Amino acid sequence: MRTRDFSRAPRQARAEALVVLERTGAGAAWARRARRAVRAADGYVWSAGLRARDADGRRVRGLVVCVATPADAHALAGSSAPGHERARTFVADAEGYSNGVWRAEGDVMAHIERFTALTSESTRGRTPPLVAPAPPRRRDAGAQDGPRGDAPRSGGTPAQAGALFLGATRYRGPHAWAALSREWYPMVAAMRRMKGYVWHRVYWEPPFTLGTIAFFADRDALMLFARLPAHRRLMTWITRDRRHGTGGYIRVHVAAQDVRDDGADALADDGTRGDAS
Repeated sequence: MRTRDFSRAPRQARAEALVVLERTGAGAAWARRARRAVRAADGYVWSAGLRARDADGRRVRGLVVCVATPADAHALAGSSAPGHERARTFVADAEGYSNGVWRAEGDVMAHIERFTALTSESTRGRTPPLVAPAPPRRRDAGAQDGPRGDAPRSGGTPAQAGALFLGATRYRGPHAWAALSREWYPMVAAMRRMKGYVWHRVYWEPPFTLGTIAFFADRDALMLFARLPAHRRLMTWITRDRRHGTGGYIRVHVAAQDVRDDGADALADDGTRGDAS
Protein backbone atom coordinates (compact mmCIF):
# COMPACT_ATOMS: atom_id res chain seq x y z
CA MET A 1 0.00 0.00 0.00
CA ARG A 2 1.24 3.53 -0.73
CA THR A 3 2.42 5.61 2.18
CA ARG A 4 4.45 8.63 3.29
CA ASP A 5 4.88 7.37 6.84
CA PHE A 6 7.71 4.87 7.37
CA SER A 7 7.87 5.23 11.15
CA ARG A 8 7.20 1.50 11.72
CA ALA A 9 9.44 0.28 8.89
CA PRO A 10 13.13 -0.70 9.26
CA ARG A 11 15.71 2.05 9.62
CA GLN A 12 16.71 1.87 5.95
CA ALA A 13 13.18 2.86 4.97
CA ARG A 14 13.29 5.93 7.23
CA ALA A 15 16.48 7.29 5.61
CA GLU A 16 15.76 10.19 3.25
CA ALA A 17 18.90 9.84 1.14
CA LEU A 18 21.47 7.32 -0.01
CA VAL A 19 25.07 7.51 -1.20
CA VAL A 20 26.99 5.12 -3.45
CA LEU A 21 30.76 5.12 -2.96
CA GLU A 22 33.00 3.20 -5.37
CA ARG A 23 36.67 2.47 -5.96
CA THR A 24 38.06 0.56 -8.93
CA GLY A 25 40.44 -2.29 -8.13
CA ALA A 26 40.03 -1.93 -4.36
CA GLY A 27 40.35 -4.91 -2.06
CA ALA A 28 38.79 -6.04 1.17
CA ALA A 29 41.11 -3.85 3.27
CA TRP A 30 39.81 -0.67 1.60
CA ALA A 31 36.23 -1.85 2.06
CA ARG A 32 36.80 -2.29 5.80
CA ARG A 33 38.37 1.17 6.14
CA ALA A 34 35.58 2.76 4.12
CA ARG A 35 32.90 1.08 6.22
CA ARG A 36 34.49 2.39 9.43
CA ALA A 37 34.61 5.89 7.94
CA VAL A 38 30.97 5.97 6.83
CA ARG A 39 29.76 4.62 10.17
CA ALA A 40 31.36 7.65 11.82
CA ALA A 41 29.74 10.09 9.38
CA ASP A 42 26.92 12.43 10.39
CA GLY A 43 23.49 10.99 9.71
CA TYR A 44 24.69 7.43 9.13
CA VAL A 45 21.81 4.92 9.18
CA TRP A 46 22.84 1.68 7.43
CA SER A 47 25.18 0.34 4.75
CA ALA A 48 25.73 -2.65 2.49
CA GLY A 49 28.72 -3.80 0.48
CA LEU A 50 28.97 -3.51 -3.29
CA ARG A 51 30.93 -5.67 -5.73
CA ALA A 52 30.56 -5.04 -9.43
CA ARG A 53 32.44 -4.66 -12.71
CA ASP A 54 32.61 -1.51 -14.78
CA ALA A 55 32.08 -1.26 -18.54
CA ASP A 56 35.73 -2.24 -19.10
CA GLY A 57 35.41 -5.35 -16.97
CA ARG A 58 37.45 -3.99 -14.07
CA ARG A 59 36.49 -5.01 -10.54
CA VAL A 60 34.79 -2.34 -8.47
CA ARG A 61 34.19 -2.37 -4.73
CA GLY A 62 31.99 0.03 -2.88
CA LEU A 63 29.30 0.78 -0.34
CA VAL A 64 25.63 1.66 -0.52
CA VAL A 65 25.04 3.97 2.45
CA CYS A 66 21.68 5.14 3.81
CA VAL A 67 21.82 8.50 5.59
CA ALA A 68 19.25 10.63 7.38
CA THR A 69 19.06 13.65 5.06
CA PRO A 70 20.20 14.84 1.60
CA ALA A 71 22.60 17.24 3.35
CA ASP A 72 24.23 14.28 5.11
CA ALA A 73 24.48 12.51 1.75
CA HIS A 74 26.18 15.50 0.12
CA ALA A 75 28.66 15.78 2.99
CA LEU A 76 29.55 12.09 2.83
CA ALA A 77 29.95 12.10 -0.95
CA GLY A 78 32.32 15.06 -0.73
CA SER A 79 34.35 13.67 2.16
CA SER A 80 37.80 12.22 1.57
CA ALA A 81 37.65 9.90 4.59
CA PRO A 82 36.22 6.79 2.84
CA GLY A 83 38.90 7.03 0.13
CA HIS A 84 36.47 6.50 -2.74
CA GLU A 85 36.99 7.48 -6.38
CA ARG A 86 33.35 7.94 -7.35
CA ALA A 87 30.27 8.99 -5.44
CA ARG A 88 26.67 9.57 -6.29
CA THR A 89 23.86 10.72 -4.06
CA PHE A 90 20.22 9.67 -4.33
CA VAL A 91 17.18 11.29 -2.71
CA ALA A 92 14.17 9.24 -1.59
CA ASP A 93 10.74 9.91 -3.05
CA ALA A 94 8.37 11.15 -0.36
CA GLU A 95 5.89 8.42 -1.22
CA GLY A 96 6.68 4.72 -1.15
CA TYR A 97 5.08 1.43 -0.12
CA SER A 98 4.63 -0.43 3.14
CA ASN A 99 2.65 -3.47 4.21
CA GLY A 100 1.64 -5.45 7.26
CA VAL A 101 3.57 -5.00 10.49
CA TRP A 102 5.66 -2.24 8.88
CA ARG A 103 2.66 -0.15 7.85
CA ALA A 104 2.11 2.90 10.09
CA GLU A 105 -1.48 3.49 8.95
CA GLY A 106 -2.67 0.09 10.06
CA ASP A 107 -1.64 -3.54 9.98
CA VAL A 108 -2.66 -4.07 6.37
CA MET A 109 -1.14 -6.53 3.89
CA ALA A 110 -2.47 -5.59 0.44
CA HIS A 111 -1.41 -4.68 -3.09
CA ILE A 112 -1.77 -1.26 -4.74
CA GLU A 113 -4.59 -0.58 -7.21
CA ARG A 114 -2.63 1.18 -9.98
CA PHE A 115 0.97 1.35 -11.12
CA THR A 116 3.01 4.52 -10.57
CA ALA A 117 2.84 6.79 -13.61
CA LEU A 118 5.72 6.89 -16.09
CA THR A 119 7.04 10.24 -17.32
CA SER A 120 5.14 9.89 -20.62
CA GLU A 121 1.90 9.19 -18.75
CA SER A 122 2.36 12.13 -16.41
CA THR A 123 3.12 14.62 -19.18
CA ARG A 124 0.09 13.49 -21.18
CA GLY A 125 -2.21 13.41 -18.17
CA ARG A 126 -2.88 9.70 -18.55
CA THR A 127 -3.96 7.52 -15.67
CA PRO A 128 -1.53 4.59 -15.19
CA PRO A 129 -3.00 1.12 -15.76
CA LEU A 130 -4.55 -1.05 -13.11
CA VAL A 131 -2.38 -3.69 -11.49
CA ALA A 132 -4.28 -6.49 -13.19
CA PRO A 133 -3.54 -10.13 -12.33
CA ALA A 134 -0.40 -11.32 -14.06
CA PRO A 135 -0.64 -14.14 -16.61
CA PRO A 136 0.44 -17.60 -15.42
CA ARG A 137 4.16 -18.29 -15.43
CA ARG A 138 5.32 -20.30 -18.43
CA ARG A 139 7.12 -23.55 -17.77
CA ASP A 140 10.19 -22.25 -19.61
CA ALA A 141 10.24 -18.93 -17.77
CA GLY A 142 13.61 -19.73 -16.17
CA ALA A 143 15.20 -21.13 -19.32
CA GLN A 144 16.92 -17.83 -20.12
CA ASP A 145 17.89 -16.83 -16.61
CA GLY A 146 21.32 -15.74 -17.71
CA PRO A 147 24.13 -15.05 -15.22
CA ARG A 148 23.21 -14.91 -11.54
CA GLY A 149 24.81 -13.19 -8.57
CA ASP A 150 25.12 -9.41 -8.31
CA ALA A 151 27.36 -8.54 -11.27
CA PRO A 152 25.95 -5.71 -13.42
CA ARG A 153 25.28 -5.63 -17.13
CA SER A 154 27.85 -3.77 -19.21
CA GLY A 155 25.95 -0.47 -18.84
CA GLY A 156 27.93 0.67 -15.79
CA THR A 157 28.03 0.52 -12.01
CA PRO A 158 25.60 1.80 -9.37
CA ALA A 159 27.41 5.16 -9.21
CA GLN A 160 26.34 5.72 -12.82
CA ALA A 161 22.68 4.77 -12.30
CA GLY A 162 19.82 7.25 -12.24
CA ALA A 163 17.40 5.56 -9.85
CA LEU A 164 17.10 2.65 -7.44
CA PHE A 165 14.68 0.91 -5.17
CA LEU A 166 15.46 -0.30 -1.67
CA GLY A 167 13.01 -2.74 -0.16
CA ALA A 168 12.58 -5.76 2.06
CA THR A 169 10.04 -8.40 3.09
CA ARG A 170 9.69 -10.08 6.45
CA TYR A 171 9.01 -13.76 5.76
CA ARG A 172 7.62 -16.30 8.21
CA GLY A 173 10.43 -18.82 7.90
CA PRO A 174 12.46 -21.12 5.63
CA HIS A 175 9.28 -22.65 4.21
CA ALA A 176 8.39 -19.20 2.82
CA TRP A 177 11.85 -18.83 1.27
CA ALA A 178 11.42 -22.18 -0.47
CA ALA A 179 8.11 -21.05 -1.94
CA LEU A 180 9.60 -17.65 -2.82
CA SER A 181 12.30 -19.23 -4.98
CA ARG A 182 9.71 -20.38 -7.53
CA GLU A 183 8.82 -16.75 -8.26
CA TRP A 184 12.08 -15.02 -7.40
CA TYR A 185 14.45 -16.54 -9.95
CA PRO A 186 12.19 -15.97 -12.99
CA MET A 187 11.70 -12.36 -11.85
CA VAL A 188 15.45 -11.74 -11.48
CA ALA A 189 16.05 -13.26 -14.92
CA ALA A 190 13.48 -10.93 -16.45
CA MET A 191 14.97 -7.93 -14.63
CA ARG A 192 18.47 -8.70 -15.90
CA ARG A 193 17.22 -8.77 -19.48
CA MET A 194 15.77 -5.27 -19.17
CA LYS A 195 17.51 -2.51 -21.12
CA GLY A 196 17.59 -0.17 -18.12
CA TYR A 197 18.87 -2.65 -15.52
CA VAL A 198 22.24 -1.79 -13.95
CA TRP A 199 22.94 -3.84 -10.79
CA HIS A 200 21.32 -5.45 -7.77
CA ARG A 201 22.09 -7.34 -4.61
CA VAL A 202 20.12 -9.15 -1.92
CA TYR A 203 20.76 -8.75 1.80
CA TRP A 204 19.58 -10.71 4.85
CA GLU A 205 18.57 -9.52 8.31
CA PRO A 206 17.68 -11.96 11.10
CA PRO A 207 15.62 -13.88 11.48
CA PHE A 208 13.84 -14.14 8.12
CA THR A 209 13.95 -10.74 6.39
CA LEU A 210 15.29 -10.55 2.83
CA GLY A 211 15.93 -7.19 1.20
CA THR A 212 16.86 -6.02 -2.30
CA ILE A 213 18.78 -3.01 -3.61
CA ALA A 214 18.37 -2.61 -7.38
CA PHE A 215 19.75 0.15 -9.63
CA PHE A 216 18.38 1.25 -13.00
CA ALA A 217 19.34 3.73 -15.68
CA ASP A 218 16.47 6.05 -14.75
CA ARG A 219 13.22 6.20 -12.83
CA ASP A 220 11.09 5.09 -15.78
CA ALA A 221 13.17 1.92 -16.21
CA LEU A 222 12.60 1.14 -12.53
CA MET A 223 8.84 1.68 -12.86
CA LEU A 224 8.72 -0.48 -15.98
CA PHE A 225 10.32 -3.28 -13.98
CA ALA A 226 7.39 -3.08 -11.55
CA ARG A 227 5.05 -3.82 -14.46
CA LEU A 228 6.80 -7.03 -15.52
CA PRO A 229 4.49 -10.05 -15.16
CA ALA A 230 7.12 -11.83 -13.06
CA HIS A 231 7.23 -8.95 -10.57
CA ARG A 232 3.44 -8.69 -10.45
CA ARG A 233 3.18 -12.41 -9.71
CA LEU A 234 5.65 -12.17 -6.84
CA MET A 235 3.95 -9.12 -5.30
CA THR A 236 0.52 -10.72 -5.61
CA TRP A 237 1.84 -13.91 -4.00
CA ILE A 238 3.30 -12.17 -0.95
CA THR A 239 0.44 -9.69 -0.33
CA ARG A 240 -2.56 -11.96 -0.79
CA ASP A 241 -2.42 -13.23 2.83
CA ARG A 242 -0.03 -13.76 5.77
CA ARG A 243 0.87 -17.34 5.10
CA HIS A 244 4.33 -16.46 3.76
CA GLY A 245 5.09 -12.94 4.97
CA THR A 246 3.95 -10.37 7.52
CA GLY A 247 5.52 -7.11 6.35
CA GLY A 248 7.27 -5.30 3.55
CA TYR A 249 8.38 -1.90 2.28
CA ILE A 250 9.79 -0.28 -0.86
CA ARG A 251 11.40 3.14 -1.22
CA VAL A 252 12.41 4.66 -4.54
CA HIS A 253 15.46 6.94 -4.74
CA VAL A 254 16.42 9.18 -7.67
CA ALA A 255 19.89 10.54 -8.43
CA ALA A 256 20.26 13.94 -6.79
CA GLN A 257 21.03 15.97 -9.91
CA ASP A 258 17.81 14.64 -11.46
CA VAL A 259 15.69 16.05 -8.61
CA ARG A 260 17.62 19.21 -7.72
CA ASP A 261 15.53 22.37 -7.57
CA ASP A 262 17.32 25.49 -8.79
CA GLY A 263 14.92 27.52 -6.73
CA ALA A 264 16.04 25.83 -3.50
CA ASP A 265 19.37 25.07 -1.87
CA ALA A 266 20.69 22.68 -4.53
CA LEU A 267 23.43 20.17 -3.93
CA ALA A 268 26.82 21.06 -5.39
CA ASP A 269 27.83 19.10 -8.48
CA ASP A 270 31.05 17.81 -6.92
CA GLY A 271 29.03 15.71 -4.52
CA THR A 272 26.51 14.30 -6.94
CA ARG A 273 28.26 13.50 -10.21
CA GLY A 274 29.32 10.00 -11.08
CA ASP A 275 32.93 11.19 -11.48
CA ALA A 276 33.17 12.89 -8.11
CA SER A 277 36.39 12.16 -6.26
